[in-house]
Amino acid sequence: MSKGRGLVRQWMVLAGLGIGVWAVAILFFVLFGDYVLLEVGDPYFGASLFLLEMLAFLLLIGMALVVRLKLFHERGSATRFAFVATAVGLLLNTAVVWHRQAVFPAFSEGQHHAFTVWMTLAFALALVVPAVMDRLVRESLRQVDKSDVQSESSMNPADSPALQSDATE
Repeated sequence: MSKGRGLVRQWMVLAGLGIGVWAVAILFFVLFGDYVLLEVGDPYFGASLFLLEMLAFLLLIGMALVVRLKLFHERGSATRFAFVATAVGLLLNTAVVWHRQAVFPAFSEGQHHAFTVWMTLAFALALVVPAVMDRLVRESLRQVDKSDVQSESSMNPADSPALQSDATE
């Protein structure tokens, strides 16, 4: 398979994952939104928002690790997931917010506002968390071994550490 086709496949998979994450979040709020979304003026709104954002944070860590360690092993794949998932999610959430009465008919105006606040913070997390996970995950041993072999094969034999130790004795 050519490199271009592989890259298109990767972008399509990442877009699909972005749609999946978006669908899970929307389904969560359709099913449980009345119970977990407090109006912005409610005294416990901050605590509720914090817990919802922590849930999104953990989901994003898991997705970034799946993308980076299981699907696409190269460095930067989780960051690409962040960009694609955020772009897809923002486009889809534009329609959700626009038609909020049809999507969330049981929500009060304050709950719609709370959903928008949660969504905005969740997309900020969606851009940052996978990029950070990309930096924290080390290269796999296979990739490190390949780069070591390539760098050693490009070295001048006279620069070899083994030859230098023989010359100093």
